[in-house]
Amino acid sequence: MLRSLLTRLTLLGCISLSSAGEADWLVDTITTPVTLTSDGKAGIVLSNGLISRSFLLSPDFGTVAFDSLVSDNAILRGISHEATVTLDAHTYNVGGLMSSSPPDYFNRTDIIYEVDPTTFHYVSHTTSQPVAPFHWEPGLRHSPSNSQWPPQGLTLQVKFGPPAFVMRPEHANVTIVVSYEMYMGIPLVSKWVSVLYSGISPVRIDGCTVELLATQKPYAPFSFGPYPSPVDHDFGTLTSSWLFVDLSISTFGYEYGGVVSWGGGTSDQYPGADQPYLKIYYSSGPGVFMAGNFQAGRGIRDFPQPMLTEFDSFKALLLVTDSSDRERVSLSRARMTRLLTPQTQENPIFFHGTNVTSDGFRASVDQMASVGFEMFIFSFGTSFQLEDTSPAYIQQIAADVQYAASRGIEVGGYDLICLARGNGGYGGNVGDQWDVVNPSTGQLGSDACFASGWEDKINDIFLTWVQQANITMFETDGPFGGTPCSSHNHTHHWDLEDSIYWQNRLQGEFFMKLKDYNIFFNAPDWYFHYGTNKIGMGYDEDQYSLARWQDLTISRQGMYDDTYNFIPTQGWMQVPLVDYHGGGAAAAFEPLTKNLLEYEWALAQYLGYGVAACYRGYELYDSPVTQALVKKWVDFYKEYRDILISDIVHVRRPDVQDFDCILHVNPRIVNRGLAMVFNPTGSTLSWNLTLPLYYTGISNKAQVFQEGISPPTVFSLDRDYTISVPVTMAPTSITWFLIWSGD
Repeated sequence: MLRSLLTRLTLLGCISLSSAGEADWLVDTITTPVTLTSDGKAGIVLSNGLISRSFLLSPDFGTVAFDSLVSDNAILRGISHEATVTLDAHTYNVGGLMSSSPPDYFNRTDIIYEVDPTTFHYVSHTTSQPVAPFHWEPGLRHSPSNSQWPPQGLTLQVKFGPPAFVMRPEHANVTIVVSYEMYMGIPLVSKWVSVLYSGISPVRIDGCTVELLATQKPYAPFSFGPYPSPVDHDFGTLTSSWLFVDLSISTFGYEYGGVVSWGGGTSDQYPGADQPYLKIYYSSGPGVFMAGNFQAGRGIRDFPQPMLTEFDSFKALLLVTDSSDRERVSLSRARMTRLLTPQTQENPIFFHGTNVTSDGFRASVDQMASVGFEMFIFSFGTSFQLEDTSPAYIQQIAADVQYAASRGIEVGGYDLICLARGNGGYGGNVGDQWDVVNPSTGQLGSDACFASGWEDKINDIFLTWVQQANITMFETDGPFGGTPCSSHNHTHHWDLEDSIYWQNRLQGEFFMKLKDYNIFFNAPDWYFHYGTNKIGMGYDEDQYSLARWQDLTISRQGMYDDTYNFIPTQGWMQVPLVDYHGGGAAAAFEPLTKNLLEYEWALAQYLGYGVAACYRGYELYDSPVTQALVKKWVDFYKEYRDILISDIVHVRRPDVQDFDCILHVNPRIVNRGLAMVFNPTGSTLSWNLTLPLYYTGISNKAQVFQEGISPPTVFSLDRDYTISVPVTMAPTSITWFLIWSGD
């Protein structure tokens, strides 16, 4: 299937085989269901028509093939264990299938399979439908109403029992389940490991490796080693891998979360065969205790608390892109984001209010309603105190929230919840009893421990605001970011070894519990798989101290680059209407009337990219002229919202030497494309703008409306799916082109 895809991608940059009558999953709707079938021998095959993963059941369980059905390529080059689990310092492999062939010279035609007797062995397997990890409603806050949640697919759960000889008697009561989940219409499989325990005496999980794959060279970075990719969240993209790897928890570093390691294969044993070997594992711990029949009356030092009867690992996400083209990989990642974390598509237009008195709040709300803004956020650095739950304060804010609701405006608030909330932290100490204990010094640290009683308190605080004041949004600055804690007295962890796991898990559960109330979250960390909506788009806060034009240029460059890694609605930027980090009058957009051109560029570039900006100040307009300006661009955004929140094809990066341009694309709606074009120079520019329309799904003719004006100009697509549009732009001007299919 699609045998010449890679050749066409090489020649044309971003072309699949749709033109040859073959379906391209990034353009066409693929409805082939996910199936689990017998291979007619001693194995089973999990497939969705785009990829397949084949397993042998006898003489033991193991992955014997992982194939791209799009490019007709084998991804696997050898057999590995399915996972590893370390119990009480003893490491067990999971899945006993072994091969007589060297892994770097894997040949299935004459292979002899063997069994490792020391591993957890195959017992049985079952299937089920994917389950949503948190509550979410399609269509919420203008997200696409046709999103599938939970995603359509099939989950294969494989049960493994302990070996005949175990290192501790308690390990005989351990069952391991490895789950493989495949989805309809995307070459993606997710995998996780569950450990179940039915014994009495505690067992500790010291380590867990979720995935082990010996891959062919194209399905790995060209440069690899026992470390993550050089760019966070870019595993493989910049190193030309055809397999993109992501995790359901943070990969920001070794401090916490997971590690994606591309190590060498068995080159020491077989010279010249320096092949990549994918290993995905916990960077710390998890260090959790398990006990099936815990006796509550026993002392905590006899039975560590908390304890589990079932442990579930993070999910490893394997996306087969079959391409090293950066644009195609980016669009593939965007499809995965929309499938597994669809809440990131919510896109309210919000205002960070700095005048939080009741009069100031209501004045801001009135302005917001008049120009079409949708959410007010009590900003940081103001007198708003989310952790003040006194009845009088709650009632005051609740009355203001009710007023905002009457004007169609949602309300949220800012709080610094974990980072720098410990001893000496700039956010104020939550209490010595809840501070992290530095494992190196034994002294209190500057962060709060999110596995202490502080977690219980902050949960209660947030729930109070939701239930008593109808707050529907929280900006949770400084969530748990990886600080270990060696305390032995905190409520929700035992010691250093399990502190990162429990803080990470409880922070995630904090978000998931509040998703039951349809809460919207801005959170500057990687908790999307727990329900957060937006993250900082990658900016440096100091850039908002720069002069306005410098800020606008750098911010547009940042969005251009970061939308390779994020969908537009997944991140936020800043518009410092008032002084933010000390830039003074040169950086602030106030007074708005005097800085009209820069203000329009801010509105146009953020709304035009589909990226939310934190317009931070005490007003949105200061005259009828600025009011009309804001309304103009908000109306533009709302009219073309469906395409502006769609994926981006990158046309020309901002460099202030010439025009810059992005193209929103969506082959599934009427508005197939929308190009935003910027002329930041001081000169009039005239040129033919080449727009690549392949990912709009248009094959032959395109109708192009400049700034939405009818009638459209009809263009015939060249053989490389591009059109050439004549453009003339005045100095420091902005224009846009709406694209419909003319087929």
